[in-house]
Amino acid sequence: MDCIPLDNQSTLSQGEEENFTGTESEKQLLKDMSNVFYDYGLPIVCMFGIVGNILNLTILTRRKLRRSFKTIEQAANACLISLALSDLMFCLFAFPTTFLPNEEYYRYNGFILYYGMYSSAVINVFIMSSTWLTVTMAIERYIAICHPLNDKLFMTLRKTKLIIVLVFILSVSFNIPVLWRYKIIPLQCRNVSTPMYQLRQIPLASNKIVDDAYRLLWAILGNFIPLFFLIISNICICRKIHLSYKYRQKFHCDPEANDANSTLTVTLIVIVVMFFILVAPSEIVMHIAKITHSENNATYRAVEVIMNFMQSVNFSVNFVLYCIISPYYRKTLKYIFCCYWRNKRRDSYRLSMGECSIKMPLKSNL
Repeated sequence: MDCIPLDNQSTLSQGEEENFTGTESEKQLLKDMSNVFYDYGLPIVCMFGIVGNILNLTILTRRKLRRSFKTIEQAANACLISLALSDLMFCLFAFPTTFLPNEEYYRYNGFILYYGMYSSAVINVFIMSSTWLTVTMAIERYIAICHPLNDKLFMTLRKTKLIIVLVFILSVSFNIPVLWRYKIIPLQCRNVSTPMYQLRQIPLASNKIVDDAYRLLWAILGNFIPLFFLIISNICICRKIHLSYKYRQKFHCDPEANDANSTLTVTLIVIVVMFFILVAPSEIVMHIAKITHSENNATYRAVEVIMNFMQSVNFSVNFVLYCIISPYYRKTLKYIFCCYWRNKRRDSYRLSMGECSIKMPLKSNL
């Protein structure tokens, strides 16, 4: 589509809408993969994540669950609740990307145009908050397992809530500059009577050095420092668990003695492993592309499509992980659905509202 800017201060180079380098087969592969993952895969994953994280919040905030926890477990549960909230918001704000135009031209000056302009900033907020909440849980588990005598000193419920609030505040503050990363360019296109619009990415503060510095700082604070903490804490936790297992074998200790914390620890380890598999590659590849100036290569863009989809999966699968790992989670989920359908059938009688044949577990080990 041939278009020219309506304002004299903007320029649109020839073929700007397709400034990807590569062969025709690579460009076609990019187009096909974008259609599959963005048009079909992403909305399915986001819808699953929205439902799953709502269920996570419903179960993790149950009063019986919170009462059964010790202080250090309540702190870990507060992190899981915050992570579920952050993941839910990511899925909510990522879902409308399905409706963005593939050809990068916007026919109307409305919600979709401004969503495309500001959505990356909002999505980055919850990517960063989920990352640092995972780091917070990793450090909390490290203190609880490797330094159990100091857990009440460092990881109280009050301190954990303060850290969670600070994570969200800093994530929002750090991503505010991204709100000015795009500019709306009005266009007049051939065979189209009404003006169209295009979003053009511009350097922050109209200065490439400032923009590069901000991207580097984002990479350090949003990716590499969290990865360092997650690697170190997970190695220490796994080493301590291995030593504890060898100790119990040697002295024939009861293997169920530490079950109160075992499920929380396994949950954290799996969440961190999923982060390494689904999130870390996307961020690392993105920053390597920026350094090597290959972000406009069609092959890289095709890889980026896959990586972005994997990253979206990470924000949607915790519900499945909890179901697999936690017996309490499965029982509570069954209890909720059982009571819902039981009450639906008995609604006309109004005799057994809220009753269910499944008894809630008294002891939780989520």
